[in-house]
Amino acid sequence: MKKNTLLYILIAFLVVMNGFFMVKIFGDKRPPRPNPGNFIAKELQFSETQMQEFELLNDAHHEAMRVLSEDIKMLKDELFAEISKPTLDEEKVNNLTKRIGEKTRQKDLKTFYHFREVQKICTAEQSKQFNTIVQKALKQHGKKRRRP
Repeated sequence: MKKNTLLYILIAFLVVMNGFFMVKIFGDKRPPRPNPGNFIAKELQFSETQMQEFELLNDAHHEAMRVLSEDIKMLKDELFAEISKPTLDEEKVNNLTKRIGEKTRQKDLKTFYHFREVQKICTAEQSKQFNTIVQKALKQHGKKRRRP
């Protein structure tokens, strides 16, 4: 009887572990976020030439944003590492937050000028539509998106 009890416990453990790994592997996937650039290009119905220019601009912009985002993450990691220190170095904390703010400012400026460059490849009609798309995006920017 004792052998059977041990076997039942082992089977129950394996079933629970199997269920845990199945949920972990398959259940926690979020759908990929759509690229807003593709939305803009589709809405404006870019020509092949415009699309090539747009892709070059978009790739450069994404790389610049990636670098700045990594810089901000490193600075924030450094900032929050200060929490665990026994004494607070306020000068260092202030310096780090200023540097984070400067990197965020750079991201905003790069985004602004990126949109200006995209607008330059638009025709007059596309430019009007582009302005409408940007204004709608700005209005929705502050609203929280629901997660599925």
